[in-house]
Amino acid sequence: MGTRRNNGWEDDSFVHYSESQVESVLDYAEVEVVNDTNTHFLCYCPFHGNTDSPAFAVDKSSGMWHCFNPSCDASGTTLEELLMKLKHLNPFEAVRVINKYKNANRTPFAERLKEAMADSSEFPSMSVDKVERLHAALWDSPALEYMHGRGFSDDTLKHFQVGYSPERILPEPYKSRPEMVVVPMHDINGNPVGVIGRSITEKVFKNSKRLPKSQTSWNIHRAMRYGGVVIVCESSFDAMRIHQAGYPNVVALLGGHASASILDQLNRNFSRVIIMSDFDKKRYEPNCRKCADRPMVDGVRCVGHRDGRELGREIVRGLPNKKILWATYDDTCVYPRGVKDATDMTEEEIRRCLKNAISNLEYELWGIEEMVA
Repeated sequence: MGTRRNNGWEDDSFVHYSESQVESVLDYAEVEVVNDTNTHFLCYCPFHGNTDSPAFAVDKSSGMWHCFNPSCDASGTTLEELLMKLKHLNPFEAVRVINKYKNANRTPFAERLKEAMADSSEFPSMSVDKVERLHAALWDSPALEYMHGRGFSDDTLKHFQVGYSPERILPEPYKSRPEMVVVPMHDINGNPVGVIGRSITEKVFKNSKRLPKSQTSWNIHRAMRYGGVVIVCESSFDAMRIHQAGYPNVVALLGGHASASILDQLNRNFSRVIIMSDFDKKRYEPNCRKCADRPMVDGVRCVGHRDGRELGREIVRGLPNKKILWATYDDTCVYPRGVKDATDMTEEEIRRCLKNAISNLEYELWGIEEMVA
């Protein structure tokens, strides 16, 4: 399906968008998609404050849009018109925004919705007794000294029931598993569903089988108790240090991906999100899809990407109607002393980063990521 671009010229040109491009533009315009059909996105109408059932439909190919509420009846034939009305852009600015998302590559909405609706009853279960046994083993183990060396207090270790799993020799062809610190993970209702393991002698990680890290975030069952603001980091150790600095309203997205299920939980349970993801070194990809349209410069096309920062932007795109802030040490650096995450900071440095958190608009305008190689 196509539609004539209303640009004042009489011609036979038609506009076609990709499904990902249309949805990305709707995110930018803060239009909330709640369902879809084969041909249309179904949304809450941004013109009359519709919040009960989706009354606003946008064609996935042409961008034509219409509200079915007779008292509103807002409609238009192009995405440019929608951006001009909602974001107060001129025609040239609207076209630039749409072109920005020309190569957007998103998971189809139907797949993301299915993931978001996944039943938590399908989560693996772990007995409370096992969690308690692992925790009891911590206090007379080499893992206790390791955790003290990483800056964790006994109160923090008790609060999160951090445990210890000794070395076991596995049958061939498996190698022996190193001694592990294990941190329990719970579902949104507080039921234990597995553990996250880290070696105390080397950088080796081992999680329990079927750990549902794409379906829920670590510590969300506790963070929900502390109001509408949530701090999002990447690892359980980061979250534990942030908690120890005085901010218990923290969750960790294990694996560095904001799935539809996780975004849905953040959307339903919090009104404001503070991003404190890793500040990694830039990663360059030879066949980077994000930079596919860029010209080659000195034989390189990819401009480099920081995975932790990309995770933050994934959250921004996935929660278009939320207040999003970025934890920032000051206007010259993201984190102090060149560290990459909260685990490497002092508690005072963590507090300063959170107190100085800035809006997403400020963060992007400052461009402080580029101040650090």
